[in-house]
Amino acid sequence: MTKLDNKDYFSEIGNKIIGIIGYGNQGKSQALNLRDSGLNVIVGNVNDNYAKDAEKDGFKVYDIPEAVKKSDIIFLLIPDEIQKNIYKNHIEPNIKIGATLVFASGYNYFYGFIRPRSDITVLMIAPRMIGWGVRDVYVNDQGFPSLVAVGQDPNNNGYSILMTLCDRLGMFRKGGCAVLSSFKEETLVDLLSEHSWVGVMLYSFRAYYDVATELGASPASVILELYASGELAEIAKSMRDMGLFNQLKTHSRTSQYGQLTRGPLYITDEFKKTLKNEAINILNGTFAREWNDEENNGYIVYNRLHEMAKEHPMETEERKLYKILGR
Repeated sequence: MTKLDNKDYFSEIGNKIIGIIGYGNQGKSQALNLRDSGLNVIVGNVNDNYAKDAEKDGFKVYDIPEAVKKSDIIFLLIPDEIQKNIYKNHIEPNIKIGATLVFASGYNYFYGFIRPRSDITVLMIAPRMIGWGVRDVYVNDQGFPSLVAVGQDPNNNGYSILMTLCDRLGMFRKGGCAVLSSFKEETLVDLLSEHSWVGVMLYSFRAYYDVATELGASPASVILELYASGELAEIAKSMRDMGLFNQLKTHSRTSQYGQLTRGPLYITDEFKKTLKNEAINILNGTFAREWNDEENNGYIVYNRLHEMAKEHPMETEERKLYKILGR
Protein backbone atom coordinates (compact mmCIF):
# COMPACT_ATOMS: atom_id res chain seq x y z
CA MET A 1 0.00 0.00 0.00
CA THR A 2 1.11 3.56 -0.58
CA LYS A 3 0.09 6.98 0.59
CA LEU A 4 1.11 10.37 -0.73
CA ASP A 5 4.61 11.31 0.40
CA ASN A 6 5.91 14.82 1.05
CA LYS A 7 6.81 15.59 -2.56
CA ASP A 8 4.70 18.29 -4.21
CA TYR A 9 3.15 16.51 -7.17
CA PHE A 10 0.84 19.35 -8.15
CA SER A 11 3.31 20.66 -10.74
CA GLU A 12 2.66 17.49 -12.76
CA ILE A 13 -0.88 18.69 -13.47
CA GLY A 14 -0.83 22.48 -13.12
CA ASN A 15 -3.65 23.97 -15.19
CA LYS A 16 -4.16 20.95 -17.41
CA ILE A 17 -7.75 20.30 -18.42
CA ILE A 18 -9.29 17.16 -16.98
CA GLY A 19 -12.10 15.63 -19.03
CA ILE A 20 -14.60 13.41 -17.25
CA ILE A 21 -16.19 11.13 -19.83
CA GLY A 22 -19.53 10.01 -18.43
CA TYR A 23 -21.38 11.85 -15.66
CA GLY A 24 -22.94 8.86 -13.92
CA ASN A 25 -22.37 7.85 -10.30
CA GLN A 26 -18.57 7.73 -10.43
CA GLY A 27 -18.25 10.51 -12.99
CA LYS A 28 -20.28 12.99 -10.99
CA SER A 29 -18.51 12.25 -7.71
CA GLN A 30 -15.00 12.31 -9.15
CA ALA A 31 -15.65 15.46 -11.18
CA LEU A 32 -16.92 17.32 -8.12
CA ASN A 33 -14.04 16.13 -5.94
CA LEU A 34 -11.41 17.15 -8.49
CA ARG A 35 -12.99 20.55 -9.07
CA ASP A 36 -13.33 21.21 -5.36
CA SER A 37 -9.63 20.37 -5.04
CA GLY A 38 -8.79 23.18 -7.44
CA LEU A 39 -8.43 21.38 -10.76
CA ASN A 40 -9.83 22.46 -14.13
CA VAL A 41 -12.57 19.96 -14.97
CA ILE A 42 -14.91 19.65 -17.95
CA VAL A 43 -17.44 16.92 -18.78
CA GLY A 44 -17.95 14.90 -21.95
CA ASN A 45 -21.34 13.25 -22.27
CA VAL A 46 -24.12 12.55 -24.74
CA ASN A 47 -27.01 14.99 -24.61
CA ASP A 48 -29.14 13.35 -21.93
CA ASN A 49 -30.21 13.83 -18.31
CA TYR A 50 -26.66 13.18 -17.10
CA ALA A 51 -25.41 16.06 -19.22
CA LYS A 52 -28.13 18.31 -17.81
CA ASP A 53 -27.10 17.23 -14.31
CA ALA A 54 -23.50 18.19 -15.05
CA GLU A 55 -24.58 21.60 -16.36
CA LYS A 56 -26.68 22.10 -13.25
CA ASP A 57 -23.58 21.34 -11.17
CA GLY A 58 -21.77 24.14 -12.98
CA PHE A 59 -19.58 22.20 -15.40
CA LYS A 60 -18.94 23.04 -19.03
CA VAL A 61 -20.37 20.07 -20.93
CA TYR A 62 -19.35 19.01 -24.42
CA ASP A 63 -20.05 16.06 -26.64
CA ILE A 64 -17.45 13.36 -26.10
CA PRO A 65 -15.22 14.05 -29.15
CA GLU A 66 -15.02 17.77 -28.31
CA ALA A 67 -14.29 17.12 -24.63
CA VAL A 68 -11.51 14.72 -25.61
CA LYS A 69 -9.95 17.29 -27.96
CA LYS A 70 -9.87 19.85 -25.14
CA SER A 71 -8.57 17.53 -22.40
CA ASP A 72 -5.04 16.73 -21.29
CA ILE A 73 -6.17 14.08 -18.80
CA ILE A 74 -9.20 11.92 -19.61
CA PHE A 75 -11.15 9.90 -17.06
CA LEU A 76 -13.06 7.11 -18.82
CA LEU A 77 -16.03 6.65 -16.47
CA ILE A 78 -18.62 4.96 -18.66
CA PRO A 79 -19.69 1.29 -18.38
CA ASP A 80 -17.12 -1.30 -19.46
CA GLU A 81 -19.39 -2.77 -22.12
CA ILE A 82 -19.70 0.49 -24.10
CA GLN A 83 -16.14 1.75 -23.61
CA LYS A 84 -14.74 -0.12 -26.62
CA ASN A 85 -17.00 1.55 -29.17
CA ILE A 86 -16.83 4.96 -27.51
CA TYR A 87 -13.04 4.78 -27.46
CA LYS A 88 -12.73 3.62 -31.06
CA ASN A 89 -15.21 6.11 -32.52
CA HIS A 90 -14.93 9.18 -30.30
CA ILE A 91 -11.77 9.11 -28.20
CA GLU A 92 -9.02 7.51 -30.28
CA PRO A 93 -9.44 9.90 -33.27
CA ASN A 94 -9.45 12.97 -31.01
CA ILE A 95 -7.11 12.35 -28.09
CA LYS A 96 -4.13 14.71 -27.88
CA ILE A 97 -0.57 13.54 -28.42
CA GLY A 98 0.91 12.82 -24.99
CA ALA A 99 -2.42 12.88 -23.17
CA THR A 100 -3.21 10.80 -20.09
CA LEU A 101 -6.03 8.24 -20.04
CA VAL A 102 -7.42 7.09 -16.68
CA PHE A 103 -9.46 3.89 -16.41
CA ALA A 104 -11.71 3.07 -13.44
CA SER A 105 -11.23 -0.69 -13.87
CA GLY A 106 -8.70 -3.01 -15.44
CA TYR A 107 -11.10 -4.85 -17.75
CA ASN A 108 -10.78 -3.31 -21.21
CA TYR A 109 -7.08 -2.49 -20.99
CA PHE A 110 -6.08 -5.87 -19.56
CA TYR A 111 -7.98 -7.82 -22.21
CA GLY A 112 -6.75 -5.58 -25.01
CA PHE A 113 -10.19 -4.36 -26.05
CA ILE A 114 -8.76 -0.84 -25.80
CA ARG A 115 -5.18 -0.28 -26.95
CA PRO A 116 -4.10 3.36 -26.51
CA ARG A 117 -1.34 4.76 -28.70
CA SER A 118 2.21 4.45 -27.41
CA ASP A 119 2.41 8.18 -26.62
CA ILE A 120 -0.54 8.00 -24.20
CA THR A 121 0.06 7.66 -20.46
CA VAL A 122 -2.34 4.99 -19.16
CA LEU A 123 -3.41 4.96 -15.51
CA MET A 124 -6.00 3.17 -13.40
CA ILE A 125 -7.86 4.55 -10.39
CA ALA A 126 -10.40 1.94 -9.29
CA PRO A 127 -12.27 3.08 -6.16
CA ARG A 128 -13.35 0.31 -3.81
CA MET A 129 -16.49 2.29 -3.10
CA ILE A 130 -19.69 3.07 -4.98
CA GLY A 131 -19.96 6.43 -6.71
CA TRP A 132 -22.00 8.42 -4.22
CA GLY A 133 -19.71 7.20 -1.44
CA VAL A 134 -16.67 8.73 -3.15
CA ARG A 135 -18.37 12.12 -2.90
CA ASP A 136 -19.89 11.58 0.53
CA VAL A 137 -16.58 10.81 2.24
CA TYR A 138 -14.90 13.76 0.48
CA VAL A 139 -17.38 16.34 1.78
CA ASN A 140 -16.98 14.82 5.25
CA ASP A 141 -13.18 15.17 5.05
CA GLN A 142 -12.64 11.41 4.85
CA GLY A 143 -10.77 9.28 2.33
CA PHE A 144 -11.57 6.11 0.41
CA PRO A 145 -9.51 3.10 -0.73
CA SER A 146 -8.65 2.41 -4.35
CA LEU A 147 -6.59 0.03 -6.43
CA VAL A 148 -4.28 2.10 -8.63
CA ALA A 149 -1.83 1.31 -11.40
CA VAL A 150 0.34 2.67 -14.18
CA GLY A 151 -0.18 0.70 -17.38
CA GLN A 152 1.78 2.75 -19.90
CA ASP A 153 4.32 5.47 -19.04
CA PRO A 154 6.01 6.98 -22.12
CA ASN A 155 7.11 10.16 -20.31
CA ASN A 156 8.20 8.55 -17.02
CA ASN A 157 5.82 10.73 -15.02
CA GLY A 158 2.82 8.42 -14.79
CA TYR A 159 3.28 7.68 -11.10
CA SER A 160 3.48 11.38 -10.22
CA ILE A 161 0.32 12.14 -12.18
CA LEU A 162 -1.39 9.14 -10.60
CA MET A 163 -0.53 10.21 -7.06
CA THR A 164 -1.61 13.78 -7.73
CA LEU A 165 -4.99 12.66 -9.02
CA CYS A 166 -5.44 10.29 -6.07
CA ASP A 167 -4.64 13.13 -3.69
CA ARG A 168 -7.02 15.60 -5.37
CA LEU A 169 -9.79 13.00 -5.39
CA GLY A 170 -9.45 12.91 -1.59
CA MET A 171 -8.08 9.41 -1.40
CA PHE A 172 -5.33 10.12 1.12
CA ARG A 173 -7.51 11.55 3.83
CA LYS A 174 -8.26 9.51 6.96
CA GLY A 175 -9.82 6.17 6.05
CA GLY A 176 -8.39 6.08 2.54
CA CYS A 177 -5.37 4.65 0.76
CA ALA A 178 -4.03 3.84 -2.68
CA VAL A 179 -3.09 0.20 -3.10
CA LEU A 180 -0.50 -0.15 -5.85
CA SER A 181 -1.95 -2.81 -8.12
CA SER A 182 -2.11 -3.71 -11.81
CA PHE A 183 -4.78 -3.89 -14.49
CA LYS A 184 -4.51 -7.68 -14.33
CA GLU A 185 -4.95 -7.85 -10.56
CA GLU A 186 -7.91 -5.47 -10.50
CA THR A 187 -9.64 -7.47 -13.21
CA LEU A 188 -9.06 -10.74 -11.37
CA VAL A 189 -10.23 -9.67 -7.91
CA ASP A 190 -13.23 -7.74 -9.26
CA LEU A 191 -14.54 -10.46 -11.56
CA LEU A 192 -13.70 -13.30 -9.19
CA SER A 193 -15.82 -11.65 -6.50
CA GLU A 194 -18.74 -11.34 -8.89
CA HIS A 195 -18.28 -14.93 -10.09
CA SER A 196 -17.94 -16.46 -6.63
CA TRP A 197 -19.17 -15.12 -3.30
CA VAL A 198 -21.49 -12.46 -4.74
CA GLY A 199 -23.24 -14.88 -7.06
CA VAL A 200 -23.13 -17.66 -4.46
CA MET A 201 -24.81 -15.34 -1.97
CA LEU A 202 -27.74 -14.72 -4.32
CA TYR A 203 -28.35 -18.37 -5.07
CA SER A 204 -27.64 -19.61 -1.53
CA PHE A 205 -30.30 -17.16 -0.32
CA ARG A 206 -32.67 -18.61 -2.88
CA ALA A 207 -31.90 -22.17 -1.70
CA TYR A 208 -32.34 -21.08 1.96
CA TYR A 209 -35.76 -19.67 1.04
CA ASP A 210 -36.80 -22.93 -0.63
CA VAL A 211 -35.75 -25.09 2.33
CA ALA A 212 -37.09 -22.83 5.07
CA THR A 213 -40.51 -22.33 3.45
CA GLU A 214 -40.79 -26.07 2.74
CA LEU A 215 -40.34 -26.60 6.49
CA GLY A 216 -43.09 -24.12 7.32
CA ALA A 217 -41.36 -20.75 7.70
CA SER A 218 -43.30 -17.81 6.30
CA PRO A 219 -41.85 -16.09 3.24
CA ALA A 220 -41.77 -12.74 5.05
CA SER A 221 -39.79 -14.13 7.99
CA VAL A 222 -37.26 -15.70 5.62
CA ILE A 223 -36.73 -12.58 3.51
CA LEU A 224 -36.37 -10.40 6.60
CA GLU A 225 -33.88 -12.85 8.09
CA LEU A 226 -31.78 -12.97 4.94
CA TYR A 227 -31.48 -9.33 3.91
CA ALA A 228 -34.59 -7.15 4.08
CA SER A 229 -34.18 -6.21 7.76
CA GLY A 230 -30.85 -4.49 7.11
CA GLU A 231 -28.96 -6.77 9.51
CA LEU A 232 -26.82 -8.07 6.65
CA ALA A 233 -25.70 -4.52 5.85
CA GLU A 234 -24.75 -4.00 9.50
CA ILE A 235 -22.70 -7.22 9.48
CA ALA A 236 -20.91 -5.98 6.35
CA LYS A 237 -20.12 -2.69 8.10
CA SER A 238 -18.74 -4.60 11.08
CA MET A 239 -16.53 -6.63 8.73
CA ARG A 240 -15.26 -3.40 7.22
CA ASP A 241 -14.55 -1.78 10.58
CA MET A 242 -13.47 -4.77 12.71
CA GLY A 243 -12.29 -7.48 10.30
CA LEU A 244 -13.84 -10.63 8.83
CA PHE A 245 -13.66 -12.94 11.86
CA ASN A 246 -13.13 -10.32 14.54
CA GLN A 247 -16.66 -9.01 13.91
CA LEU A 248 -18.00 -12.32 15.23
CA LYS A 249 -17.63 -10.75 18.68
CA THR A 250 -20.74 -8.70 17.92
CA HIS A 251 -22.81 -11.92 17.64
CA SER A 252 -24.06 -14.18 20.40
CA ARG A 253 -21.90 -17.16 21.33
CA THR A 254 -24.57 -19.46 19.93
CA SER A 255 -24.34 -17.63 16.61
CA GLN A 256 -20.55 -17.67 16.63
CA TYR A 257 -20.41 -21.40 17.34
CA GLY A 258 -22.92 -22.16 14.58
CA GLN A 259 -21.03 -20.09 12.03
CA LEU A 260 -17.63 -21.53 12.92
CA THR A 261 -18.74 -25.16 12.95
CA ARG A 262 -21.27 -25.24 10.08
CA GLY A 263 -19.82 -22.69 7.69
CA PRO A 264 -16.86 -24.88 6.64
CA LEU A 265 -19.21 -27.73 5.69
CA TYR A 266 -20.18 -25.87 2.51
CA ILE A 267 -16.60 -25.08 1.43
CA THR A 268 -15.76 -28.42 -0.12
CA ASP A 269 -12.79 -29.37 -2.28
CA GLU A 270 -15.15 -29.26 -5.25
CA PHE A 271 -16.10 -25.68 -4.37
CA LYS A 272 -12.43 -24.65 -4.23
CA LYS A 273 -11.78 -26.41 -7.53
CA THR A 274 -14.64 -24.52 -9.16
CA LEU A 275 -13.32 -21.25 -7.74
CA LYS A 276 -9.82 -21.92 -9.07
CA ASN A 277 -11.14 -22.84 -12.51
CA GLU A 278 -13.16 -19.64 -12.61
CA ALA A 279 -10.08 -17.61 -11.72
CA ILE A 280 -8.19 -19.27 -14.57
CA ASN A 281 -11.04 -18.53 -16.99
CA ILE A 282 -10.90 -14.88 -15.96
CA LEU A 283 -7.16 -14.60 -16.45
CA ASN A 284 -7.02 -16.45 -19.77
CA GLY A 285 -9.86 -14.40 -21.26
CA THR A 286 -12.47 -17.17 -21.50
CA PHE A 287 -15.09 -15.15 -19.62
CA ALA A 288 -14.26 -11.94 -21.49
CA ARG A 289 -14.80 -13.69 -24.83
CA GLU A 290 -18.06 -15.21 -23.56
CA TRP A 291 -19.34 -11.83 -22.41
CA ASN A 292 -18.22 -10.20 -25.66
CA ASP A 293 -20.21 -12.80 -27.61
CA GLU A 294 -23.20 -12.19 -25.35
CA GLU A 295 -23.06 -8.46 -26.10
CA ASN A 296 -22.79 -9.10 -29.85
CA ASN A 297 -25.74 -11.53 -29.74
CA GLY A 298 -28.08 -9.02 -28.12
CA TYR A 299 -27.86 -10.18 -24.48
CA ILE A 300 -30.06 -13.23 -25.08
CA VAL A 301 -28.76 -15.31 -22.14
CA TYR A 302 -28.48 -12.24 -19.90
CA ASN A 303 -32.14 -11.30 -20.44
CA ARG A 304 -33.33 -14.90 -20.10
CA LEU A 305 -31.58 -15.31 -16.73
CA HIS A 306 -33.19 -12.13 -15.43
CA GLU A 307 -36.60 -13.39 -16.53
CA MET A 308 -35.98 -16.76 -14.87
CA ALA A 309 -35.06 -15.02 -11.63
CA LYS A 310 -38.36 -13.12 -11.66
CA GLU A 311 -40.31 -16.38 -11.97
CA HIS A 312 -39.24 -17.69 -8.56
CA PRO A 313 -41.97 -17.31 -5.87
CA MET A 314 -39.49 -15.47 -3.66
CA GLU A 315 -39.74 -12.49 -6.04
CA THR A 316 -43.51 -12.22 -5.56
CA GLU A 317 -43.22 -12.52 -1.79
CA GLU A 318 -40.44 -9.94 -1.74
CA ARG A 319 -42.66 -7.42 -3.56
CA LYS A 320 -45.47 -8.03 -1.06
CA LEU A 321 -43.16 -7.48 1.89
CA TYR A 322 -41.51 -4.40 0.40
CA LYS A 323 -44.93 -2.87 -0.24
CA ILE A 324 -45.76 -3.28 3.46
CA LEU A 325 -42.38 -1.81 4.37
CA GLY A 326 -43.00 1.15 2.07
CA ARG A 327 -40.05 0.44 -0.24
